[in-house]
Amino acid sequence: MLMFQILTSALLLRVSNVWGTGVMFSGKKCSSGRIRYLNQTEAAALDEELFNEYKFSVDQLMELAGLSVAAAVAQCFPPYTHQKALIVCGPGNNGGDGLVAARHMTLFGYNVAIYYPKRTPKPLYENLLEQCVKFGVEVVTKLPPPRDLKNKYNVMVDALFGFSFKPPVRDELKSAMDALIDCGLPVCSVDIPSGWHVESGPVNERSLKPSLLISLSAPKLCARPNILNDTKHFLGGRFLPPEIVKKYGLTLPDYPNQEQIVQLSC
Repeated sequence: MLMFQILTSALLLRVSNVWGTGVMFSGKKCSSGRIRYLNQTEAAALDEELFNEYKFSVDQLMELAGLSVAAAVAQCFPPYTHQKALIVCGPGNNGGDGLVAARHMTLFGYNVAIYYPKRTPKPLYENLLEQCVKFGVEVVTKLPPPRDLKNKYNVMVDALFGFSFKPPVRDELKSAMDALIDCGLPVCSVDIPSGWHVESGPVNERSLKPSLLISLSAPKLCARPNILNDTKHFLGGRFLPPEIVKKYGLTLPDYPNQEQIVQLSC
């Protein structure tokens, strides 16, 4: 009986570490003290280099990024506790990452809806949206008041703005921004919390306060621990060529085994 209790306790601890608190992932946690953070110029240059020098396509990187986002959300807010997810997508690449994440999250067992108020009239984005529909993702055309979102959803994904965002928020996207800020739900931000300055972080007291940030490729300066505070932080986008890592002096953590994400300490 004692041996059974010991084994049961060990199993419960392992489940809690993997799915509950997000404190551990595949037995590893990386210290953010050895991470190098990119400024806005470096982040933009790194992306351009991936496209121009290394011949990655936008949809190729978007697929890998969206998969990383879905994996990090599932790690911290798994579908058996946060089954109903709303993904707020913007008109740029972050929005595309959100559309990809929506498709993967349905495969992970979530009931997913997307709010995509300003659609990008390009084949890539149109195809990603059509794939979401084919996978059973609900397309929401009008958001309820932010205080009512808790009645419909358990977690939200912020794929509204990326590191190239410049204020102010346009009127057609303001309801989306307000929903993320005022929903009272856990919010998982893609690469940059929407509305933040890429280097200095929150711009005022009303700035979004996400529960989870998934940095892509390499974390940006706004993701430093003293800015994120208690926000969980993961790194995704396991596709950087070794020469880019060397050129930008990146000190990135080792991804565990075959995982697409690695947790950074807060």
